[in-house]
Amino acid sequence: MALKWSFRRQFLYYSVSALVMVVLALAVYQAFFNNAPSCSDGKRNGTETGVDCGGSCSLVCAAESHSPSVLWARAFRSSPQTYTAAAYVQNLNQGASARAVPYSLQLFDDKNLLIVEVEGTLDIPPVNTIPVVVPNINVGVRVVARTLMTFTREPVWQKGVAIPTLRIQNQKLSQDAALLSATVYNDSNIEARDAVATAVLFDQAGVARAASKSLVPRLVRKGSQDVVFTWGGGVPDIIRAEITVLPSI
Repeated sequence: MALKWSFRRQFLYYSVSALVMVVLALAVYQAFFNNAPSCSDGKRNGTETGVDCGGSCSLVCAAESHSPSVLWARAFRSSPQTYTAAAYVQNLNQGASARAVPYSLQLFDDKNLLIVEVEGTLDIPPVNTIPVVVPNINVGVRVVARTLMTFTREPVWQKGVAIPTLRIQNQKLSQDAALLSATVYNDSNIEARDAVATAVLFDQAGVARAASKSLVPRLVRKGSQDVVFTWGGGVPDIIRAEITVLPSI
């Protein structure tokens, strides 16, 4: 009987040990070899259309994204030795945004010789058109005839970045186009911080003739704030003004 009990005890011990080993092996397999698809596992799985991008992932695959395009770029004299450069950038990636995209602004004279190059970064929110305004560019005694804006690195596009909905009302342009005022409204239930309001003046031919920008540091939800843009001495032959206000992303 003693031998039989000893055998049963050993059998029970080895059975329990084997069961524990099986459970541990299954746990290791599940943890390292059978994970649920994710957007950071270095594999193309789930609904992804690329490795960790596309489908339900926030990262947009490079093959499915569009580079930002510059619709136009111009520079306007703001003082005897300084210019303000402005451009309109188009984002064709619907619902996608990109942070800190590096760009270069080059100002040339009438002989196509480079006067100055200004480098910066641009946050591109999930909207179609993004104005860029860079003031106080010193050119000395030279005259700017052409402006070129290029992006120096492909953006990394992300979906699902929520931004407050801001709109402009009560826009008023003085007769000599020396002063432009408006009210910014935040229609969202979230606060807008570090929003940038840009203003561009156009002539009858639709050519931009002047630009300016103003920072709106904080706009509470469902709140409003007045913005004012000025151009000393006015700008002749202006028939239209466009104000765009975009929050930071």
